[in-house]
Parts: sequence; C-alpha cells; structure tokens
Amino acid sequence: MLFIRQFLFPQLSIGVAKTLVIATLTTFTTTATINQPSYASDINFLGIRLSQAPKVTTPTAEDFYNQGLDKLKKEDLQGAVAAFTQAIRLNPNYFNAYYNLGVARIGLGDNKAAIEDFNQAVRINSNDANSYYSRGVARMGLRDYKGVIEDCNQAIRLNPKNAYTYSIRGFARMLLQDNKGAIEDYNQALGINPKDADTYSNRGFARMLLQDNKGAIEDFNQVLRINPKDAQAYKLRGLARIKLGDNKGGIEDFNQALRINPNDADTYNNRGLARIELGDNKGGIEDYNQALRINPNFAQAYSNRGLARIKLGDKQGAITDLQQAADIYKQQGRIQDAQEALERISKLQK
Repeated sequence: MLFIRQFLFPQLSIGVAKTLVIATLTTFTTTATINQPSYASDINFLGIRLSQAPKVTTPTAEDFYNQGLDKLKKEDLQGAVAAFTQAIRLNPNYFNAYYNLGVARIGLGDNKAAIEDFNQAVRINSNDANSYYSRGVARMGLRDYKGVIEDCNQAIRLNPKNAYTYSIRGFARMLLQDNKGAIEDYNQALGINPKDADTYSNRGFARMLLQDNKGAIEDFNQVLRINPKDAQAYKLRGLARIKLGDNKGGIEDFNQALRINPNDADTYNNRGLARIELGDNKGGIEDYNQALRINPNFAQAYSNRGLARIKLGDKQGAITDLQQAADIYKQQGRIQDAQEALERISKLQK
C-alpha cells in the first residue's frame, strides 16, 4: 500500500516586534536619615526621595506582544496565545499580534481559530502575502483544498518569489487529483529553491500518479542527493522501480529504507510483493509476517500473505488470511476490497 509522505509545512514567519527596554529598579544600600522633615518631598527612604519614587506601570499591548514572541520562540504555544490575546485586547488593530496568534494556534492544531486570526490580519492589512499563505496552511489542516488554492493565489499575486506557497498549492492540487497542475507548481517552487527535498519528493509522487515512473525516480534521486537518509525516498523509488519491472532494484531500495526505519510496515509489505514477483514466496511471507507484527490491522498484508500461501499450497492458511483481510476491510468501510477477499475464499472452498 502506497502512502503519500506527510507534507512538511515550513516554519511560519514571526512578525518583527519593536524592542522595548524595560527599566529595572536598583536597590540602594545606603541608610536613610530623617531630620524632622516638614514636607514629604524631603523624606528619603533607602536613598529614594518619595517625590521621585517610580510609578507602577500598566503593561502595554507591545509588552504582551513581546511576551508572546518570547513564548512562541520557546514553543510555549498556550502561553503565546494568552499573551497575544492580551495584546489584541489592548489594541484591537494589532496586525502582528493577530498574525502570530494564528501561527500559535496552528501549532496547537486549532486551525478554525487560526483562520479567524488570519482573517483579522487580512482585514487590517490586505497586502500581506504571509497572512494569505498562513491561512492556506490552516485550511490545509481542515482539508479545505480549494480554500488553500485561493489563499495561495492571493499570496503569489503579492509575492511570486515564495517557494513554499507554490509547494503547498501544488500539494492541494495533487489532493484534488490535478497532478499536472501540481507538477507545474512544484516546478515553480524548485525554480526558486532547488534544494527543497520535500518538493522533489512530492513532485516524484505526482509523477508516479501520472505513470511517469522514470521522472519519479529522477526526483527521488534528487531527494537522496540532498538527504541520503530519507527512508521515504527509498521506499517511493523502490515502488517506482517495481512499476517499471525492476523488482531487484525495488528490493534494494526497500532494504535501504528498512535499515533507516525498521518499523515501517508498508515497506515490508512492498518488499514482500517484489519478492513474490521474483518467485520468492517464502521470503514474501516473511515480509508480510513482519508487516503484521508492526501493524496487526494491516488488511492488505493479510490479503497478500493469503495469496502467497495459495501459491505454496497452504489452502487453509490462505482462507484464514483472506477472511482476516475481509473483516478488517469491512471495519474500514472498504466494502469492495472486502468483497474481493470473500470471493477468493469462495473459489478456494469449491
């Protein structure tokens, strides 16, 4: 079973805050003397004249904003939300506070509230590309892919040089099955930033969906030049090689992926498929066993192992695996897959 790598959102930018210098009181160590004063202004206490005593100041919107930035940098997202909220309470038109409040809320997974914050930011400044881009990130979290594209269009109109905006728009297009449009966006992103491994990986996957497996392999090669320890790139390149009939090359890539990440059930399943294609049914079953140890609810691994057992003449073992696959498929709502597994069982029982 092939899975898309999770899109890695770039770190959201933080608005620049004005630097505030907060004065600190110095404690004096000299002893005060009182000489029968007639006016309060003549009294000294620890060297401080009462008339000169510092007044207690109320925190300003910028004070709270700077607190929020500090907490955001320290990854105290709840604290950042509280501080930015206070800043906005004191200054309802504080653009940077709304923007960074949205950033913090994305980090907390509260994408609906983040969108409201970016809406306010856009209301205050409709020409800020980052606000549209960041709102697009929040919409991606809510699977509003059309909304993502709309926001990215606005961001690109304002700033056509941000590679991340093209990349996220490309990902949204891919999820809407517009793979050609996605590839166009990935091309734009890589023209701006040719060292973005994630964009090469996503373009490679889009090319696989269009059956351009050679082009996909070139993209995964680029990923591995940038990051030779990217297990996902080995896994995807292995799948592309299998689709081109290069099962041995696919197995080599799966071996590399499993050296880096030995707990990936999908890669064991994929290697099992390649081994079966090469006639190594026992090796294939071993891989399916590993996949099921890691993920006991992996329906496709049960189905594949059942098919391998048929080839080895283990009829009863095949029926058991196919029944298990059918049961899990039903639980997952994959009715057609469940029906196919049951039809195979029916043929074996005749």
